Amino acid sequence: MGIILAIIIFSIIIIIHEFGHFLLAKQHGIRVNEFAVGMGPKVFSFQKGDTVYALRAFPFGGACMMEGEDADDVGEGSFNSKSVWARMSVVLAGPIFNFLL
Repeated sequence: MGIILAIIIFSIIIIIHEFGHFLLAKQHGIRVNEFAVGMGPKVFSFQKGDTVYALRAFPFGGACMMEGEDADDVGEGSFNSKSVWARMSVVLAGPIFNFLL
């Protein structure tokens, strides 16, 4: 029972963390390609607008995958096309949301 409770609490912390990144990215006009809870293969997903919302098989981890986050893409709506302050706010939003939790 303790392990299941720990997984649930850990999952809630991760969801809040990733949601912080997601909210600030959307607020700054950064395209979010996927918002996922968990890791591994997709169990369930749906698309709304440009974003795919996914629930994955293993409840550990999560992701907020933004356009141009890992590449040198500076196109419209990409992470790298935004100001330094906008990018910093998106990156710091996850830990700040955890602190508020």
